[in-house]
Amino acid sequence: MRDVRDWISEHAIPLATVEANHGFADLEPLRRIIGTARILSLGEATHGSREFFQLKHRLLEFAVAELGFTIFALEANFTECLRINDYVLGGRGSAADVLAGTRFWTWDTEEVLALIEWMRDWNGTHARQVKFYGFDMQFPTEPALATLDYLRRVAPGLYEASAGSLDALCDDLSSEHFRLRDDTTQKQVLATIEHIRTAFDRERATWIASTGTREWQLARLNAAVLAQSARLTLPALAHQVASRDLAMAENVAQLLALEGEQSKAVLWAHNGHVVKESRYREEDGTLVPNMGSQLKEKFGSDQVVVGFAFNHGAFQAIERGRGLVHHTVPAAPADSLDGALAEAGLPFLLLDLSTAPSSGPVSDWLASAPQTRTIGSMYSAKYADRYWQAADPRCGYDVLAYVEHTTAARATSTGRRSPTTRDDPAAAPANLALAGTGDAPSGWKWLGAAHPHAHRLALLDGVSPSGCRAAQIARASAPWRWGLGRLEQGFLAEGWRGKRLRFSAAIRAEVAGSAGGAHLYIGARTKPTEGALWPIPYSALGTLAQPLRSPRWTACAAEIDVPQDADTLTLGCALAGDGAGWFGDLDLAVV
Repeated sequence: MRDVRDWISEHAIPLATVEANHGFADLEPLRRIIGTARILSLGEATHGSREFFQLKHRLLEFAVAELGFTIFALEANFTECLRINDYVLGGRGSAADVLAGTRFWTWDTEEVLALIEWMRDWNGTHARQVKFYGFDMQFPTEPALATLDYLRRVAPGLYEASAGSLDALCDDLSSEHFRLRDDTTQKQVLATIEHIRTAFDRERATWIASTGTREWQLARLNAAVLAQSARLTLPALAHQVASRDLAMAENVAQLLALEGEQSKAVLWAHNGHVVKESRYREEDGTLVPNMGSQLKEKFGSDQVVVGFAFNHGAFQAIERGRGLVHHTVPAAPADSLDGALAEAGLPFLLLDLSTAPSSGPVSDWLASAPQTRTIGSMYSAKYADRYWQAADPRCGYDVLAYVEHTTAARATSTGRRSPTTRDDPAAAPANLALAGTGDAPSGWKWLGAAHPHAHRLALLDGVSPSGCRAAQIARASAPWRWGLGRLEQGFLAEGWRGKRLRFSAAIRAEVAGSAGGAHLYIGARTKPTEGALWPIPYSALGTLAQPLRSPRWTACAAEIDVPQDADTLTLGCALAGDGAGWFGDLDLAVV
């Protein structure tokens, strides 16, 4: 390890600070490393470290001011990020709102907010503008609505023919449950999207004449993102990873094409996405492509990748049963990549991996695939050994960025999440009368955000058709169209397996716009495996055929055949989008 320590110490590029607005003298060596590359990909070893976010902001400043980069693109939904682009280019909206509108708590932090404000300031004082884009596609709701908005303007007939089918993706609850819709419905929705995409090319000249080239380009990419996000819900998890990364790589390529041959992009994503040699594997060990490996195929040396590592410190991440909390990890083992970087004794450094010798002890150690931390949006100290990955860093990165001690990223008011507890399911369904005086009826759980644009729950006596209590879920308006509030309770499936259950209620809704509405659902989940970090999705689900949008009280019901392997059942009432929904006279029966 002495040879490794000596090599790192000799070639480390010390950084004076990770904070922006401190000049570029210590970053000058990057000018040679980045050269004329069109893509500068910046990774991160966690999705919640303040110093990583600050350093990426500083590297963006350098890339824009000194190297002529014109695009900043984030691991966040394309459609939602267009609001941020409108802000950094023209000041439309507020920085806090457009950031909250990305949906990602990971980026809803003071550090990313400062980056957005810097981009707005740059664009206000420089002729060469910097655009803000997202290249992710995890949520179909806003892409579906935006696609329909465009069709309504340029092709009313196609809009009318497509709206009914795309209704399955036009609010968060419907799109969340799209994977459980019947095969015929899924195929019809996907066919409708492909028909729309074909029309974009067939009617290109006509539509451009109506809206202009740039708007057509953005709408066309939006339709592509809709297709990607719809498909993303359907495959198994291993293929979802591949599907998402392939789509992100394609979206980056499309953004560069849209902005022209002279455009250059700084990308912000996790190490696992930007690394040039994929580290994703299927259950049988087969490598599946990631974004960075696909961009390497498309752009070759026109992509420079910076991987991030740290020795010890804190970060924010979700822990199942606790919610979004701060975690702290100790110093990295001496034989790990992170530990070896720590031996340089510098608080912050960059390391050009091209300086590594091609043979000898240093090369052999790198080829031995030393371990490095890789932590995403989820973490559990109980399973800390799962958050290490072995790889030769030379195969994945051009440069390593190292921070000795990290602190947790600082959430904005809308990025904060209240601590949660892992609730044990009740033995049986309870309190369908919605009794109680707390924030939610006894035995029920209110699943709504705490920010100013979130849905709110109210319990109203004597308003249901039978004169009983009803729950009202409402949101007056928001700067975005996604989002929902839901009231749920969970209970053990034992005693219900193999039976058909009907969850019924009287519902009425007053919905703003053509999307969203009131939902009623009953779902079944299997038992989670030991150590599972992600919530278990429904294995079976009964919902309304479509969300209710009628202001009249309507008798509604959702039915489910409870699987034999069901562990828990969930009853839910929800409102998606703006407006209000009322739910009363709830009942659960075997049919």
